[in-house]
Amino acid sequence: MSVGKTSENKAFTLLELLIVMVIISMVFAFVGPRLADSLTKLNSKTAAKKIASCLRYARSRTVSEKVRYLCEFDFEKKTVTIEKQKPGSLEPQTPNPEPAPAYHLPEGVRFKAAAGDTEAVFQIVFYPVGNSSGGEIIVSDEAERAFKIQADMITGTVQLSEL
Repeated sequence: MSVGKTSENKAFTLLELLIVMVIISMVFAFVGPRLADSLTKLNSKTAAKKIASCLRYARSRTVSEKVRYLCEFDFEKKTVTIEKQKPGSLEPQTPNPEPAPAYHLPEGVRFKAAAGDTEAVFQIVFYPVGNSSGGEIIVSDEAERAFKIQADMITGTVQLSEL
């Protein structure tokens, strides 16, 4: 050991830490908006897929149970409900007073159009032989990304496509 020598300090200086923090904040400033944008697109795509699966579910239940199902799209409430119909009626079957389960669109996602109509409620009916009343509905988000869900009138099949 020699006198007058100090041990070497291996810590970071305040200036080095500040530089690293500035670099990290710049990276987040560029990457953050892109992540938020992709999450919004993910919300609208997920909503469109869930609506398409609701329609497919209604069609399969209709064919298996031999009872008509009504899919109702409420533009004001931003919901999709699926209900059985009374035989020989166009009204939904309501054996109990509680409402049918509904799928609510996530925040920032909305119904844009339905088969050219601008009414507050749009309906698609599935019939026991597998066909439907037909129709298409467009779901969009705040960035105007849109997805079209279409129920074929003859076959009743449901297709999802991005616009």
